Amino acid sequence: MPIVYACAASHAPGLTAWREAAAPDQLAKVSDAFEKLRQGLAAARPDRIVLLTSEHWTNFFFDHVGAVCFGRAEFYEGPVEPWLKVPKHKVPGDPALSLRLLEYCYANGFEPSHAQEMKFDHGSMVPLSFLTPDFNTPVVPILFNTLAAPRCPPNRCLQLGEVLGSALDAAPERIAVIATGGMSHDPGERNHGFIDTDFDHAFMDAMMKGDRSAIGAYTDAQILAAGAGAMELLAWVCLAGIMRNRLPSFSSYEPVKPWATGIGHLRYDIAA
Repeated sequence: MPIVYACAASHAPGLTAWREAAAPDQLAKVSDAFEKLRQGLAAARPDRIVLLTSEHWTNFFFDHVGAVCFGRAEFYEGPVEPWLKVPKHKVPGDPALSLRLLEYCYANGFEPSHAQEMKFDHGSMVPLSFLTPDFNTPVVPILFNTLAAPRCPPNRCLQLGEVLGSALDAAPERIAVIATGGMSHDPGERNHGFIDTDFDHAFMDAMMKGDRSAIGAYTDAQILAAGAGAMELLAWVCLAGIMRNRLPSFSSYEPVKPWATGIGHLRYDIAA
């Protein structure tokens, strides 16, 4: 069965932890965008969610840095941050689907790592709290290393997405794909608070046009110039590969300074 829904959204912790810091008009626009994504996801009635997200030193450290890691757990506890203002949950997983995707990747030129124990931090729990507030849809998380060089380059993330797209289109389950992270931000670094709106608009424009050649051509240096946190957009790049020639039907963008992040959203209305 083809993928039934796909979207992308930023996961800044300020979205839940210090919502009131945002300007009221920006908070309203961001909240409305998340509600549109939630409604679309609910209408698609997915059996499973493949979550493209980022590692924030929650599960791994310098003793093991893998480029991409598939979660194979029965459930994922989160959030690990007690201040996030998201209630703790045990998010159900699907080890069998994760294994099928891994085996397909291994047979088609990619060898991601995998983990049968994994916890969720804000990178997963913030978007899920908006999009699946009951946390009752099983999730297969795919974590991208965005912190320690070397990283999986954008063109390879795009190619990985194309392989995953073929696997997911052949899956018997109704699959939703959610990419989360970004956009421009430099958390805890010397440019903390800087938001590169030019970069964000250019990246969003390439995603909306389905310009995979432009998306895959980004370099680490170009992305890092928009802040260390912008590397989380590798998940969005992978989503572009998964969706191939399909185009998003909705987007929004707000540079929210109190959250120190460019907040972006995209949605693919596949059923329509």
